Amino acid sequence: MAIQTEPLDESVNFVDFESIFYPPQFAADCFNLTTRRLKDIEEENGIEIRRVPRGTVTSRAYTLKDIFTIAALRRAKGHTKGLHKQIVISTFVQKGGTGKTTTAVNFALYLQLAGLKTLIVDNDPQGDTSCMLGYDPDLSAADLDAMGIPIDRLVDGHLGNLVSPLLRMRPFPGKTLADVIKKPFGEQGIHLIPSDGYLDDLGVALDAANNSDFWYAQWIEAANTGGLINCDLSGYDVIIFDNAPAASRLTKNSVAASDLLLCPVRMDKFSFRALMRLHDWVVRFAQDYKRSPEIAALPTMFIKNRKRLLGNLLILNDLFPGRVTDEKLYFSEDYSKALDQGIPTLLWKGTSSKTLDSARAVFGEVLDRMRAMS
Repeated sequence: MAIQTEPLDESVNFVDFESIFYPPQFAADCFNLTTRRLKDIEEENGIEIRRVPRGTVTSRAYTLKDIFTIAALRRAKGHTKGLHKQIVISTFVQKGGTGKTTTAVNFALYLQLAGLKTLIVDNDPQGDTSCMLGYDPDLSAADLDAMGIPIDRLVDGHLGNLVSPLLRMRPFPGKTLADVIKKPFGEQGIHLIPSDGYLDDLGVALDAANNSDFWYAQWIEAANTGGLINCDLSGYDVIIFDNAPAASRLTKNSVAASDLLLCPVRMDKFSFRALMRLHDWVVRFAQDYKRSPEIAALPTMFIKNRKRLLGNLLILNDLFPGRVTDEKLYFSEDYSKALDQGIPTLLWKGTSSKTLDSARAVFGEVLDRMRAMS
């Protein structure tokens, strides 16, 4: 359900994820199951799915909480594979407009549906990831109240509040993970550490610190081993940092902490320049830090049978042999339409099967690489 409100001269699209109902076929497709098998799982485990009128009969209607609950159950029952160790991922492309945030959010959802407990960290002061998941950092508590938006959509903490206690120069008051974390689809869905414009101040503090590119790595290590009070990350299988399209101090910290770089790239000439810069940057990173994360380059907004795009794809494979996904994210208006609706593409009922199939194929390929890494 989307509620349009107009405060002053602006409109905000608030989506109540709990009020969206999905038919059995959509829910079954999330797990590559038949509707019959999905119903069997529900009956075997006592999962109650509401029924809603549909013509003269009633049919099962799933909320996102229902779907993610089933995903968690399948993991607990051993029907889906886990990872042998936690994997940290950073998105990184020095070019805007490549679908980086859209890819990061939908990949996080794919992993969660695959049974992997996933935390996505909005590491961009612009806060696009937060907005895509329903948390506008520009709205105050008074704004939310005036618009009739639940107060739990308020962004009142970010990564800086969690990293700050480790720093000598503390730009933000320390907070617990529970104070900061957001759960747009309930406990069993992906979790989010949101962002806002003040996150830039963390970059200033990191610049002034010793070993300025390694504080995120220290934070993750401490939070996984009991070194931080009320900040436990050990329960997450995957942590994804979504970054701005620039090699800022915040981005460098996330990359230095990562096992894998997720690089969505277009095959046009402007993005291709960014690819060359990415290649040079990775080489310098390996020299400076004596380590290099794995790379998964994802061709995005791809159009079949375009000679120029195919030529650039060949060059990309030459630059990053074995690190470019075989599958591609094809150009589709579904991405922009889903964004307009305020619902991630993987969860929008209007998304075509062709778009969903290509996204799941690409994400499945990346997940296979992650399993090989772990």
